[in-house]
Amino acid sequence: MEKLTVPTADAPHASPLKKNLIILGIVVLAEILLLSFNARLDTTAWRATRWLMGDQQPYNWKKVQLNPQTHPDAPWWRTVTPPFHSQLYHHTESTWRALRDVGVPAEVIFICLLVWVYDPARWKGIAIMLSSILGAGAVSEAFKSVCGRVRPIGTLPNGHLNDGLNVWQWFRGFHTQVDLSFPSGHACVAFAMAAALTYLSPKGRRLFLLVAWLTSFSRIVMQAHFYSDIIAGGTIGWFCGFGCAIWMGERLGVAQRTLIPEVQT
Repeated sequence: MEKLTVPTADAPHASPLKKNLIILGIVVLAEILLLSFNARLDTTAWRATRWLMGDQQPYNWKKVQLNPQTHPDAPWWRTVTPPFHSQLYHHTESTWRALRDVGVPAEVIFICLLVWVYDPARWKGIAIMLSSILGAGAVSEAFKSVCGRVRPIGTLPNGHLNDGLNVWQWFRGFHTQVDLSFPSGHACVAFAMAAALTYLSPKGRRLFLLVAWLTSFSRIVMQAHFYSDIIAGGTIGWFCGFGCAIWMGERLGVAQRTLIPEVQT
């Protein structure tokens, strides 16, 4: 991977702190918009995505066509046939499942093996990767346990299946880990891995982030999370993951790689 370089004194560069503050500001604004008014926008966005992509089970169009009679105030997209007749998910299911697997332990082990083979830091690179994932994952799990948000297709307190409703059961995660939605664990792991890989190989940052975003979006397509879930999970994964990578890298003597050209002497 990239050689460690030292930036010159007069090399122009933007302030990382300023960039991070802007990103955090955008994230906070997005979460406020999604979760305001009982997460109306979050629910609508999730249902609209399901309308476009389709269910993991065959879509019941007879029920949808009766919607104007049973729910006269329903949005137009609940009663109009979408493109591909809601079969888009079924035509691309293997792709979404492969992207989802980026956040599972087996895939993490595979990425660690690649780091061992291709990164000169070897086991130190793996230690940085695991510290990012475990550190960010611990923060994510703490939020999940406290918030206790029910998945959009999880089981509601009354025993019925959810249909994208915004339901929070505070501290439920300390009693059960079933159907916890906020934040997304897959998004957290995907962005934590992207952070660690960017620390080791900044040249691939765009690719790492693209895979992380697609992995996160797969959780919405597969109806396991709301948009606010993946935004929160991705933010925790990226910032906590990068912080843990820096912390571990300093202790192992592996400095953050840069793309600034070497100083010629």
